[in-house]
Amino acid sequence: MKSPKQKLLALALAALMLFPLVACGTPTEEPVATSASTEAASEAVTVDQNYVCDLPDDLNYGDEEINIMYVKVAGRDDELISEGLGHGTISDAVYERNLAVETQLGVKLCFTDQTTDALAQTAIQKAVNGGDRTLDIFVIGTYCALTPAISGCYLNLNALENVDTSKHYWSQDYNDMMTFTSENKQFLATSPAALSLFRLTYLTIFNRQLLQDRRVPDLYETVENGEWTLDYQYSLVADEWVDTDGDGKESKDDFYGFITGTCISVDAYCVASDIHLVTRDETGYMSYNGDKLEDLVSMAEKVSALYNAQGTYTFKGQPEDDIGLHYIIEKFSEGKGIMATTQFLSVETYIEALAEMTYGIVPMPKLTKEQAEYQTYVQDQVSAFGISAAIGDEDRQSMLGAVMESLAYNSYKIVRPAYYDSALSLRFMQDPQSRDILDTMFETIAFDYVYATGLGDVRGTMRTLLPGKNPAVASRARGWEKTITRLLERENQSIEKLEN
Repeated sequence: MKSPKQKLLALALAALMLFPLVACGTPTEEPVATSASTEAASEAVTVDQNYVCDLPDDLNYGDEEINIMYVKVAGRDDELISEGLGHGTISDAVYERNLAVETQLGVKLCFTDQTTDALAQTAIQKAVNGGDRTLDIFVIGTYCALTPAISGCYLNLNALENVDTSKHYWSQDYNDMMTFTSENKQFLATSPAALSLFRLTYLTIFNRQLLQDRRVPDLYETVENGEWTLDYQYSLVADEWVDTDGDGKESKDDFYGFITGTCISVDAYCVASDIHLVTRDETGYMSYNGDKLEDLVSMAEKVSALYNAQGTYTFKGQPEDDIGLHYIIEKFSEGKGIMATTQFLSVETYIEALAEMTYGIVPMPKLTKEQAEYQTYVQDQVSAFGISAAIGDEDRQSMLGAVMESLAYNSYKIVRPAYYDSALSLRFMQDPQSRDILDTMFETIAFDYVYATGLGDVRGTMRTLLPGKNPAVASRARGWEKTITRLLERENQSIEKLEN
């Protein structure tokens, strides 16, 4: 595995080579080399075609309205909608992205919102089943997106003109999770058009000064050396409790080594430990992965020990540990812990308070040193994009494919740098090492079918088991194998029957 510093250098070189030359449409031809030096320069400055948008230059749809339904919730409410220029970095970038899409394609983007993913899921099914063609593109949280997909509510993106999800401005890990059968049917995709792809990413935040005071080796180097594991995290925090309020018992106002929660904070551990309970065979059909049982049991034991250490404080369930709520980061920002599990959305919200302290970020820990690489889990509510199956006209389907492609590309080109470099990196990162870690994390973003879809209620069960003193995951996993196998057979069959 490359070190974060090596990866950062590679990214920097790629950026220098890519952005001056990238264009949506046919790339400008390079001038013919006239000397050895220009030939060398031409070889050094090349365009990575994975980031080049191949939409034709002459598309113009006569200001046709494109109706997009999205969900207006924390972390996602400003992904598609802008207040206009002059309202902040993100608003400006979203405005410019929308204008770029409209100008490139000659369309008008129109938006309607739902207040919850559940309501959006119902609205999607009602619209498609009723033949309602007034909605073109659905944007909904991943965990509620699969049910309408399997029931035939979305068009197969891989069968449409003007969509190429193999381009790297689409999330390739999400593509892998949402591509089915030997025909490679894909009904949903995500990209930097979803700021939630970054905001709902999990991380470990730590108080650098407190670790230095305890003479702990540089945590950045520990990560770079592949030694940042659950066992190592436990060794740093297990005994770090100080009865600051003097009541003789562990309480909220005390100081702890580790601050976490028993709801969404639990979700990241399976994926961070490289445990995926659903895999696909060479034909694209999903099956239960029983080979991960030993790792699952080991992970459960380690996480249970971490949660039940004297040095750990846990916020109990909802609403204290949920998306858009920031109890964990607030306690950490008050200097009441050495480290905490959180999401970038919470760090973004509490950036002013955090600026008063010296902190750093690292990924969620690996299961063992032998694990190949860190896995950066994204919460199951990240926005997923799909085209309504009620749209039967092939010309309109082609137009909507172009809109999806242009949104993804221009979001990568405009919105991602605005969030990554301005709203996120430069504000969050207090040192170059944290920036290196940030690059590493976003290179290893990982999705998981079980967690993204709520299959077999594994997610809910793990939220109950892992924080307990005796997680007993092995017995539950044997039950999951039977249940999940049955559910996957049903889903494989449903997807196989879909014609679109």
